[in-house]
Parts: sequence; structure tokens; C-alpha cells
Amino acid sequence: MKSLVRWDPFRMMRRWDPFDELRSMQHEMDRLFDRFLGGELPGGVTRVWTPSIESYMKDGKLVFRAELPGVDPKDLDVSISEHELIIKGERKQEKGSKEENYVYREIAYGSFERRYELPEGVKTAELKAKFSNGILEVTLPALAITKARKIEIEVPKEEHKVIEAEAKKAA
Repeated sequence: MKSLVRWDPFRMMRRWDPFDELRSMQHEMDRLFDRFLGGELPGGVTRVWTPSIESYMKDGKLVFRAELPGVDPKDLDVSISEHELIIKGERKQEKGSKEENYVYREIAYGSFERRYELPEGVKTAELKAKFSNGILEVTLPALAITKARKIEIEVPKEEHKVIEAEAKKAA
């Protein structure tokens, strides 16, 4: 039986984009570094996973929020070591899924550990952690964490006159 579909070479033509080649090269370099640093397993499965975290001050408390979708709260560990907050955990792959059944995969599984240096004035003994809807929220009361402020730089009057004279010459 003859095929009813005709091969048309012009349909297969595509406009050349030099950035396609650059993107492809970037992707290959990323994969090379992932393999070299132990981040990729056979089949393109990424083993390194780092959850996104935000930190802010609210009502006199230092708050850390971590996005942990797919992580069982039993697989989380929050601890304090001297002046450091440590969040450890693991996102486990479903037990029934087999490698050969995947068509495409971007979700990373595995263990992670994040460490954050805590500022002076944080009451580490009063740390509280709660997990809800895939978000871990850690709060610590903070006495008074100093905010950044601008410091004026003093310049002796003699040097100030020299700087002004040089500025006038340049203008």
C-alpha cells in the first residue's frame, strides 16, 4: 500500500537562529558540569536539589520560609548549631515508578541541606517550626537586629579643597 503523505523538503526547512546553537551549547555545558560534580545520574535524572528559601523580619521575629513540595514532614530536620540554622530533608521518589516508564523528567529528588548564619540578638532557644501546604516556616524571636545604615565619611578641610579644585578642572 502506498503512503498518502508526500515528503516536502520545504516544510522541514527552518530559519537559522545562531542563538539556538548557543542555547544548545549552554545546555550541554550544564549537563557536563552536573555530571562532573555528581549532580546527574544516568538517564538525565538530577540528584542535587536545593529548595527555594526566603527570610524576612515580621513583628520582631526572624522568619525563614522554605518551599518543599513533595517532602514528607517526617523527612525534615530543623536544628540550631551555635549561631546557625540548619534545615535538612529529603524528597523521595514514588516507589511504584520505574525509570523506563518516564518520557520526560525535570523534578529532582534526593537529600538537601541548607545552612544560614543567624544574626546577633536572635533567641535560638525559642525557635518554632511549622509545615503546611509544602511550606516550612521557621520563626525565631529577635531582640533588635540592626538594619544597614549609611555612614558619612569625614574629609579634612584641606583635602576637601583639593578635591573641589580637581573637580572644577575636570569640568
